[in-house]
Amino acid sequence: MSRGERGFEQRLEAASDLALQIASGDLDARLAVSPRGDAVDAVISALNMLAEELANERKSRQRAEERLQDEIDAYENAPALFCSLDGESLVVENCNATLAHALGLGKTEILGRSILELYAPECRDAAERWLRGVRPGAAADGAEAYLSRALGGAVTVSAGASRLEGSVSSGGRERLRVVFRDVTTERHLEGQLVQAQKLEAIGRLSSGVAHDFNNILSVVTGAAALLSDLLAANSLESEDIQLIEQAVARGASLTHDLLAFSRRQVGKPVSTDVRHVIGEAQRMVERLVGEHIQVSSEFPNEPVNVLIDASQLSQVLINLAINARDAMSGGGRLKMVVSTVSDLALDAELLDLPVGSYAKLRVTDTGAGMSEEVRARAFEPFFTTKGTGKGTGLGLSVCYGIIRQAGGRIMLYSEAGSGTTVDMYLPLASGAAAPRVLSASAPPAGGRETILVVEDDASVRTVTRRVLERAGYRVVVASDGVEALRVAEGIGAELGAVVSDVTMPGMGGFELAAELRRKRPGTRMLYLSGYVENLAPSRGPNEPGIDYLGKPFTASALLGRLRRLLDQRAA
Repeated sequence: MSRGERGFEQRLEAASDLALQIASGDLDARLAVSPRGDAVDAVISALNMLAEELANERKSRQRAEERLQDEIDAYENAPALFCSLDGESLVVENCNATLAHALGLGKTEILGRSILELYAPECRDAAERWLRGVRPGAAADGAEAYLSRALGGAVTVSAGASRLEGSVSSGGRERLRVVFRDVTTERHLEGQLVQAQKLEAIGRLSSGVAHDFNNILSVVTGAAALLSDLLAANSLESEDIQLIEQAVARGASLTHDLLAFSRRQVGKPVSTDVRHVIGEAQRMVERLVGEHIQVSSEFPNEPVNVLIDASQLSQVLINLAINARDAMSGGGRLKMVVSTVSDLALDAELLDLPVGSYAKLRVTDTGAGMSEEVRARAFEPFFTTKGTGKGTGLGLSVCYGIIRQAGGRIMLYSEAGSGTTVDMYLPLASGAAAPRVLSASAPPAGGRETILVVEDDASVRTVTRRVLERAGYRVVVASDGVEALRVAEGIGAELGAVVSDVTMPGMGGFELAAELRRKRPGTRMLYLSGYVENLAPSRGPNEPGIDYLGKPFTASALLGRLRRLLDQRAA
């Protein structure tokens, strides 16, 4: 065999090997074409071209498969809940993973079932009417409905469907494509918003009722004090007057609760060591809950100061203790724990709090606990699980209002049979706690100064005037701020102090004080009000020469507060 023949045979074998490589899937295999350009070269060129075309086709197919997989993944994991049904039987033929996950089922547990079985029982009839009413080639939206979860509960969905005409591949059967959108969270948030609006409306109503009721109580307690003085002067018994004063005190406690709930209760926030409040409250709590409940407390050695009215914080603890007592009729344990947390340990975003350092006050009981339904409504005003006449439903609402007003947050954790834990977070205050002042037991002294009483309620105005006159003061009255300015001009330098309501038609107490002090610097102001909204230090009781007395007030409290204010001026 000649050299040329051997070369031709070798090239032919190489071409054959190339063909086998391509056939086995090696599409990167290639052979160089010789300069001869003979029949073998033609075969090699053809095989090279075939390998190139097959390689390109493989890449195109891979890209198509990737796009298809992306579409499948997008379908399976889409935010919407997809499924396709037989147009007649409404049996589910396909669905995405999102739908299965939302219902807590596997896809195989959904396929082959009627779509109606996925609906909550009360929604099935309406769903069937809607689905069967979808016309071929058209789309229709359905009413919101509930789909049942495998482990209980429901998913709130809005839905849309389109009916597809039968095709050869489907055997001429019509199909329905249904798209659900999970709106459970949206409806929950809307419900919370509506509830918040209801609470705000009730709060405004409560504060208005409490304000008017405080005026009535102020008249009753003032008149009772005057009558008591008259009886004492004639050596007559005043037992009935004491009953009146006790009833007024109970009424004042109710309005205090209403205003605290609506966050219009005027407190005097000062730097307060929570440990001291806990220590004093514990003794009262022990008497309230009884010997069958063990009360304990735990707090650090260092001061834990927060900016709050100490009496209001005590009220929070008392309210929580009463709830705990009612949940532990057979005995149990109540524990109050104080600690501090920094922004590193506090999930401030979850609590909707600014990042910072906080005092944490935890009250825990081993009582009956609450069901999920009761826990969800625990802070609602007037909601109670107690029998008629055994609770106002304001206890936790008041706690919520006081803590929020102090710039804090209150959280409740409870399960039926596992007790209840209430966590309260209050911003830590800088500086030492305010000194504690004990009130004197001696009756308040009267005086001879001229006092301007400004009050739009005629009855309150009259009883305030009579109480002050009985104590020796010279009293001038006005029904609003504008009249008070005119009257003050006539009094001149003899004006000792102004006793004024805060909320009045036209010019209120704050505006009156600003105008009087502009013309007459140093004018002493004693505000009378059941609530003051947005009471700022620059315009409220914290300013020197200004004090505040909450309604309803006793004659003794009025005289004592006024005398203290006047004596400060003299000093």
